[in-house]
Amino acid sequence: MPRARAGLRHIALLLIAFVLAACGGGGQVSITSGTPPAGALAVVITGLPSGVGADVTVNGPAGFRQRLGSSATLPGLASGTYTVAAASVLSGSAAFFPQPVTQQVTVGNGTASATVTYGTPQPFALALQEVASGLAEPVFLTAPANDARLFIVERAGRIRVMQGGTLLTTPFLDISSLTTTDGERGLLSMAFDPAFAANGRFYVYYTDRSGNITIARYQVSASNPNAANTAATIVLAIPHPNFSNHNGGLLAFGPDGMLYLGTGDGGGAGDPAGNAQNLNALLGKLLRIDVNGGQPYAIPAGNPFAGQPGRRGEIWASGLRNPWRFAFDNTGGTLYIADVGQAQREEIDVAAAATGGQNYGWNRTEGSACFGSTTCDMQGITQPQLDYGHDATGGCAIVGGYVYRGSAMPPLRGRYLYSDLCSGWLRSFDFRDAAAEQIDWGITIPGSVLSFGTDASGEIYVLADTSTSSASGKVYRIIQRKTP
Repeated sequence: MPRARAGLRHIALLLIAFVLAACGGGGQVSITSGTPPAGALAVVITGLPSGVGADVTVNGPAGFRQRLGSSATLPGLASGTYTVAAASVLSGSAAFFPQPVTQQVTVGNGTASATVTYGTPQPFALALQEVASGLAEPVFLTAPANDARLFIVERAGRIRVMQGGTLLTTPFLDISSLTTTDGERGLLSMAFDPAFAANGRFYVYYTDRSGNITIARYQVSASNPNAANTAATIVLAIPHPNFSNHNGGLLAFGPDGMLYLGTGDGGGAGDPAGNAQNLNALLGKLLRIDVNGGQPYAIPAGNPFAGQPGRRGEIWASGLRNPWRFAFDNTGGTLYIADVGQAQREEIDVAAAATGGQNYGWNRTEGSACFGSTTCDMQGITQPQLDYGHDATGGCAIVGGYVYRGSAMPPLRGRYLYSDLCSGWLRSFDFRDAAAEQIDWGITIPGSVLSFGTDASGEIYVLADTSTSSASGKVYRIIQRKTP
């Protein structure tokens, strides 16, 4: 072996001498590995006032994705084609539109470049357009995919259909005999199966006459698309004794096809039963179940506590007081939970939709503050991305909305809209990896704000009860205000 190494060394020296001779004896030899050198992309963003962030996303090979708020050079990029996509930006009542909206750049050796220019700002404001009235406490609105109808949930136990601008007289479903409006109880939401067009299934979230949280599956009538069969399959029943408040109230399918449920802590002040922090209780949680994987449901293998003794496998996140409304933004891959506070703070939690196991703090914390004391153990608690106090805003209970992904108002895309039961203002923020661009739209929603909803096109609606009469509920569509 020593002799073989000497031979190889001799050959190597001869090769080096040959290369040096080819370079005139004084040249430099560059020895590189088989990995091609990385390139860079300089993205130049112009036209925005100081303090206003851009919204530019760079996508490239091998799943590369980087969102930029200002000019930057992205180093160490693999060779290939990169797409630079720019979105409009809001600043107060002004919208800045980019040019070009989309461009492709080839990155190889060295530094490639792309320029995005935001033009002259244009006025942008929101308004409310009434689309339905005469409803009894409308608490939710939704629609199946690719369906022009609106389905409006009334708390007393009815689901109404709005078709072609007309509110149909006969309910789609009436389960008023199964529920009660005592306290905060009632029929609270519904969700269409992602395959509703093929299987006709939908799910409802209500409290039964004993107060138990009940998830039931129904089927649309084969002969009438505006009516449902009355037979139901109970998927899950969660005991909710002692108190009529803090029932949570929303069920929704996530981007993974699983059914998510937001449950309240069981009611009473301060979570007297300690449910929110108890991983062996289903109250005060966000739950995740697979309604297509077993009967009546299966626990998804990816749930954080699946198979762990003394912990319920259905739990996706804990530490919630009363998550009346939550929402998935499939485009951004995020989950927003609006958790109603007790007497001090209201909060919005934001997390990656694919990541579970968060503890949002209740009843150790209320919003970003310690609950019941000036100090508390914050270890393991996921802090809210945004919270607000009752004193400064006149608020009393947050009403979570949705991230706008419609086509009618491009400057609003990517912004999460929300309100408050008592104050009636309309606000939004753009998450962008942190709560940014917080805007108060200067709108007071008439009456008590009960919920938000979306149609099949991604347009957003807000539901409110405008008086104490039995049919004073209204639905408003959020639209762009026309300027003179």
